[in-house]
Amino acid sequence: MQPLEPLEDTSEETNFESGPVGPSSQGCCKVTNRNSCGSGSLVGTRNGKSIVLTNAHVAGTRIGHTVICTFPFANNKNVRGRVIMAGYSDRVMMDWAVLELEEKVDLPHVKLSIDVPSGGHYTAGYPRCRGPYFQKIQTRRITHNGTVWRWQPNSIGGQSGSGVHSVDDDLQRGLLTWSWGGDGAGQTCRSIWFQYVNRAAVGFARPEGLIELADEDNRAQDLESGFFAETNITQLPIWAHLDEDDGDDDDDDAPDCGPFADAVLKQVEELQAKVAKLAELARKYKSSGAINKPEDPPPEDDDDDDDTGPLFGL
Repeated sequence: MQPLEPLEDTSEETNFESGPVGPSSQGCCKVTNRNSCGSGSLVGTRNGKSIVLTNAHVAGTRIGHTVICTFPFANNKNVRGRVIMAGYSDRVMMDWAVLELEEKVDLPHVKLSIDVPSGGHYTAGYPRCRGPYFQKIQTRRITHNGTVWRWQPNSIGGQSGSGVHSVDDDLQRGLLTWSWGGDGAGQTCRSIWFQYVNRAAVGFARPEGLIELADEDNRAQDLESGFFAETNITQLPIWAHLDEDDGDDDDDDAPDCGPFADAVLKQVEELQAKVAKLAELARKYKSSGAINKPEDPPPEDDDDDDDTGPLFGL
């Protein structure tokens, strides 16, 4: 890496370090989108290509839009990345994007964990588009049913999209996104998983004082509210808990779904009720010999969401 230039004096207590705090920092990158930039991290591979996680306000939400990822631990190699999925809202706390690169980068790819963050953590990124710089962070609190993670020191512009990794196992447990009341703040990876599982406007309203780490002149131009996808993020090979599935039917080691499970179970129960209603109608028609009677009204549409395209608008 090139010698780092010192950042300008700031009022924030940032505690940046010039070298990696942990091995997962080697997968960090700078994400350049036209005239703006942020950060990202390698989280897996698919079809021989690397996958990067960053913020939607860094990469945008338009499927197919391309950005440049620069990898400091690969001699500052530049690789083009294409947005394959994004979730963003200007009302609730959701802001993430998935990039598929043109090739596989020969660096560590560290998967995401849906476990609740605990213990020490570290991050790597490009504050003010310079770096990379590295940080140890200390959790202050995890709020909003496990959605929002607050820590010290505070975060500053350019760090958006940085992965937050556990000291214990080096897995990524969070995505640095905001500053909030003097704290750094981000989304837990578990909240990203369940936001898509629910296929709905899941999340809590953005509170007063939550600051997106990019001003209007330094954020993605292709940024819309909603889910946008050409794939299913929960089926991408970027989740650590999917590797732990050995095919055993024993549910004792199943991942803890936390509060978001209630919303998922509610949707399942509603679908089960619809299926039961349709089955009862089928039995009724079969016993009466009146299948497909023209005077019978059709059942209600299920309005099932597709796995591609904008899934909802926020």
